[in-house]
Amino acid sequence: MSSNELYNLYKDAGPVPTEIVINGIITVICFSGIILNMLLVYVTVKSKTLHSTCNILIALYAFSISFILIGNSVPFFIFLFGINFISLQLCFYIQIIPLIFTAFAILLQLCIGIDRLFAVSFPIWYQMGGRFKLFKIFIAICCAKTVLVNISYYYGSSKHWEKPVMCTIGDPAHQPETNSMSTILSLITYCADFICYVLIWLVNYLRNGHHGQSFTESERNKPLLISLSVIMSIGLICYIGTCVFLNGVTPLLNLNILTFEYIVWPICNCLASMAYSSCTPVLFLCSTEYRKAFCKCLCKSEHGSNVVVPLRNMRASAIPA
Repeated sequence: MSSNELYNLYKDAGPVPTEIVINGIITVICFSGIILNMLLVYVTVKSKTLHSTCNILIALYAFSISFILIGNSVPFFIFLFGINFISLQLCFYIQIIPLIFTAFAILLQLCIGIDRLFAVSFPIWYQMGGRFKLFKIFIAICCAKTVLVNISYYYGSSKHWEKPVMCTIGDPAHQPETNSMSTILSLITYCADFICYVLIWLVNYLRNGHHGQSFTESERNKPLLISLSVIMSIGLICYIGTCVFLNGVTPLLNLNILTFEYIVWPICNCLASMAYSSCTPVLFLCSTEYRKAFCKCLCKSEHGSNVVVPLRNMRASAIPA
């Protein structure tokens, strides 16, 4: 069964229970991730200890990937209302905001790694104002890349406006004209991010092991670096694993379209959605700074706002005037 036969099977079928359940599970994961990511943004804004340029970049990343999760939820609503397939043109306009933030977030993750690399390699320059220059450069590059990539998505999609799709976030990005570009750009970015963190840990090791310099500062930043390394690793493993499985393993297994649609694709989509939902849990578990900020903002007890009156003032107030 080909994808065209799947279209013929679904186009007039109304609500498809299997697809609604599968995409419903993915949507629950996505909305859980959106809540967690927005929680991270909220805590970053509210906490005075999380206002460094790196913390702001992390919050921007969490905000951006929330729109990726929104894009991953679109097929659920397409199936829920029994539409099942829409034109690629309509899908492009529905997914344009998630596509914009996808392009922005993927490069922004690399920028966070580069920011940490400069912080450990050139600490004096970084603290003397270099971080603000880097921040401006990162935002400018991410915005420029986002514009160019989405222009190419528009060009590729416009060649196939009438093509029926289920409207996943990847449909406008993976047309024949842009599929190779999208895959290669993402792969290069993830690999460059991996190299960044390898260099960061190497510089940290050399600096502390051979010179003993900035040991206290290095130890203070270590939990954040561990958190970011874990987040990067989760994203890299999920992306490369998905690419290898979809493009290498699946063709060898010669699976039919229903097996792919009901088993392979949902598993890959769930893993990707969980990866995009992992920032807040990882930072909370691995970073003392973030854990304290979360507890301070969200875990106050009900009587935490009560005013404590010194005993001597209580005695004084008990004396009639």
